[in-house]
Amino acid sequence: MKKELRVRMFGGFSIQYGEKKLTENVGRTKKVWALVEFLLAHRGKDVSQENLMEALWGDEEFSNPLGTLKNLVYRARKQLNELMPPGETVSFIQFERSTYVWNSLIPCRMDTAEFEALWKKAGDERLAKEERVRLYQAAVALYQGEFLPKSSYMDWVVSKSAYYSTIYNECVLSLCEMLVALHRYDELVVACERAVLHCPLSEDIHQALLYGYYKTGQPSKAIPHYERLRDAFYNELGVELSEATVQLYRTIRRKIHNLEMDLHVIQKDLQESSQCAGAFYCDYDVFRNIYRMLARWILRTGQSIYIALFTFTDRQDELPDSSTIPNVMAVLRSCVCSQLRRGDVVSTYSSTQLVVMLPLSRYEDGLGVLERITRFFMQTYQGDDVKIHTNLRAIEPADSYRDRS
Repeated sequence: MKKELRVRMFGGFSIQYGEKKLTENVGRTKKVWALVEFLLAHRGKDVSQENLMEALWGDEEFSNPLGTLKNLVYRARKQLNELMPPGETVSFIQFERSTYVWNSLIPCRMDTAEFEALWKKAGDERLAKEERVRLYQAAVALYQGEFLPKSSYMDWVVSKSAYYSTIYNECVLSLCEMLVALHRYDELVVACERAVLHCPLSEDIHQALLYGYYKTGQPSKAIPHYERLRDAFYNELGVELSEATVQLYRTIRRKIHNLEMDLHVIQKDLQESSQCAGAFYCDYDVFRNIYRMLARWILRTGQSIYIALFTFTDRQDELPDSSTIPNVMAVLRSCVCSQLRRGDVVSTYSSTQLVVMLPLSRYEDGLGVLERITRFFMQTYQGDDVKIHTNLRAIEPADSYRDRS
């Protein structure tokens, strides 16, 4: 072969020779692709028939497994030769000593191999920082997405995918650290905006992006990005953001307001962006500050305000299975917020608990509200694996804390 094969495995599979390209999207059976992918991913290694059959079919049983494998290899060889000019054939897959191997004499350029080589070279601390940045940038540019996403149902692909994803995350974070040290914040933003598409739940990368927005004077991007990130972590993982990310957000908030003499402008900034129905949902830090303000307000007005706690457990009153918590919490939050008034306040206290502030005149009215919301949740939630527990107490005036101390 005069030219080299170009193989892509990140974000999808394709194999190209000259101007001719074969992709997984055009009329190829999954098993033929799986065979080619496996041999290319293990290029340079002899693969026994048994190991190849296990990788492709797992525990499936066939009356003639070796015959099935040979037929699959025949079909793969035939389709691979579609890359070649008319009249020219190449033995892409070789069979030697009861093992299959990708022909090592065929020049082959693979994105996974280049990616790994760049990562290793960039990790050399003896190189100049600018050179390491260049190498890391080249590495992350090669990562076009998950390793063989259409074959992610196969065990060997899962482990390889996790390996490359870990390397990518390491490359991005190392690149971010160096760009910050070199004060190249525009490049930091570009790198992180791309990286969060591949690692949507990597808080460290999101934190670096927020810092990039901050240093490049883009608070209009930083604030909504933080809010989307906070909601994603809560809805998908059932957890709050780290204190470091929250502190960075607060720093950005403090820096965005210049001197403003028009009270109307300030008032518009304070207002909610839309007229949302139901209770006001906020971070726990905000909830705590509202609580403290109302505790002072009660001291002056004498009005009654109650704080309620919703907790869900499994049927044995234990912590539910971690895989079910995000879904249950999403339903509970929706039920609580939709069933309360706009003047009520709701926040997440833990992964299985919500706290609520209710301006009510009587304790009995509060109990009625909690019972109504619990009934609504049980009607809405599709399952019988959880129980709802509620508690209700009056907010104590601010001076009562001092009296007890």
